[in-house]
Order: sequence, then C-alpha cells, then structure tokens
Amino acid sequence: MNPWITGPETGEVFDNLPLNLRGVETKYVYVGVPHKKTGKRLTFNLLGSNKGREGLVLAPGADGIMHAPFETLMSEGPYQVGAEPERTDWKKRVMRIAVMVNPDIAPKISQHGELIDSPFRYRMLEDRWWGSWSATEDGYFGCFTRTHGWRWLRVRLANEPKTPFEFDPVAFGNNFMQWDMDIVACQPFWAKPVQTGEWQNTVDTSTLWSLIEDILNEFIPGLHVGEGTIRVPNRSDRPIYPRFLVSSPGKCWIQELDRWVELPLLTPQDGFVMVDTDPNAQTLSSATDPYDPLFMRILRNSQLLDLILGDLLDTTLPVWRRMEDRFTEAMQVAPHSQGIFRVRHSNANGKVVAFVPQRFEKAYG
Repeated sequence: MNPWITGPETGEVFDNLPLNLRGVETKYVYVGVPHKKTGKRLTFNLLGSNKGREGLVLAPGADGIMHAPFETLMSEGPYQVGAEPERTDWKKRVMRIAVMVNPDIAPKISQHGELIDSPFRYRMLEDRWWGSWSATEDGYFGCFTRTHGWRWLRVRLANEPKTPFEFDPVAFGNNFMQWDMDIVACQPFWAKPVQTGEWQNTVDTSTLWSLIEDILNEFIPGLHVGEGTIRVPNRSDRPIYPRFLVSSPGKCWIQELDRWVELPLLTPQDGFVMVDTDPNAQTLSSATDPYDPLFMRILRNSQLLDLILGDLLDTTLPVWRRMEDRFTEAMQVAPHSQGIFRVRHSNANGKVVAFVPQRFEKAYG
C-alpha cells in the first residue's frame, strides 16, 4: 500500500500528502493578453506544480524577479565625510527570463498510442506563446509560495527578444527553442487582491437633495450629515494611499488626522466618484463628468450670480475641477497595520467604499 496515496494519514498529516498537493515548490505562471485569434487569455504554468503543462517552462536563472529595483540618491561634497542620503527612487522592474518551447515537455499520445511530437505542434506552441504577449498591453506574471500565497505583476515586453535564432528549430526532429526575454512591470511592486470596506448612511442623518439651501449655502458638518468609520487592513510591506468610491448626489467628507477634507457637491449626473488620496495623482475622477454648456459659462462670468449660485454653477464643471481641498502624505496606511477612516455623507443612500491596495517589494517574504 502506497502511504502517499492511501491510508488514514492522507489529508490529515501535511508531510504525507503527495508533492503536487503539498505545493511547497515556488510556482510561476503567466496569464497572457487576450490572444489575437481567439480573444481569450491563455495561462502558462512555467515553474512549480504543473510546469510545462502547456509546452513551455522557465529556463534556469532569472534576473529582477525577487526584489523591487530602487536607487538611493546621495549628496556629496568636498571636505564631507561620507554622504548624505537625499531620497530613494523606485524604478520600473525589468525582468530577464528565458523560456524553453518544446512539445516534449507536455507530450501528447495519439489514439494509436504514438507520441505526438511534430513541427506543427511546436509552431502552434510558439503561436500561443507570442500571441499572449504585447508591447502595448499588460499580461499578468504570478508567483505562488505556500508561505505567502499568490503575488502578481502586470508585465509587457520591454523589447524584442534578442536570442540568436536557429535557422530551423524543427530540423532533425528537434522542435525546440529557448528564448531570452526582457519583460517590464511599470508598477514594480508585487500585488495581492485589494482589501475593501464600506459604510452606508441612514435616513435619520440624511439631507434631502431637493432642499436648495443645502446647495446655495455652506454645508455644516454634523447638520443632517451621517458619520461613520471604515476599517481596512494593510497587510503589505509598503505604505499605501487609500482610495474611496463615493456615491452621489450629496456632500461627502473624509477625515485626515484632525481635519476633514471636503469633497465638492456631487450631483445625480456625477454617478460614483473615485477619490485617490495620493498627492501625486488626480484626486477625483468620474466616468460621467458633465459637459460644461455655454450658458453656464456665461453665468459664472457674472460676479453677482456666481456669488449667489456658486455651488450650483460649479456642478456643471468636471468633478476634478470642482475640488478645492487636497490630501497629504498623512493619509498613508502604514505597513502591517489597519487603516481607520472617518467619513461623512449627507445623502440617505450615501455610500463610501474604501480600497487599500496590497503591495510588496519581493515575490515572497
């Protein structure tokens, strides 16, 4: 009796499981761009369990996969001992890998019991592989370890492969080619699924949209405004700027330390608005930014009407142009900590959803 397959220990003692179920090997996969012929994303198991299932495997050795690239800039001068660190710049991640294309890696047997290894199958493997890469679109390069789970990078071709090409890879029945590839990830940090949390307002603390004084006058936080807390963990090893998805219509505030960042008045036409707290990014974006008609532009040029109807006239501008306040670096959520966000919304159906991306400097660890 094979203790790896049968016996009372199977499924109870980890060390007694088959190797493919233990999954302790480092696993790398690539999920390609939509193939030009089928429109489907193809998956290639390149290393670890099921490696070579699609006829391709990683060749030994790779560069740039583990650690995120960075450069620490220093200031130095005469009569100065050593140097003074100024800042750290995180660069794009360029990975140099090699893949072996060979039908023998994933052999197929015909109905007559013969091994199918032909030039036709080799060329179809090449077709499937290169049809899943692009210089303008991103595929997904994934790493799995039993200790740290899946982590992913968005990757594309950095340049054309420069491997000296065999005149005929199928000559003498070889049906084999090894390609050296440079692939690039513009976002250098490995990612896990985003952590989210949401808060919903209630009727008791809401303000009716039909009340015109709430549009014309300054909104007072705490008056007909619901307030709540969203808690979202940052399990990554990088400080993260959270994002918020805010419903409309109504007025919303997001707390940063001891102050409230006020968002512009949102109209029903704005739909959901994405708030990015990264100071280097566009703060607000909406898929339904309204068109600014000539009549509204004329009204805004009238100083008297602009004074009386200020917020109402501003609602015809794209939502990002109506934002007057801004977020700072204080909104960052520290690594391995929990983000606690206080939010306010005036609408009875108002909803705020918080997103905390999970970013890692290394493929695992």
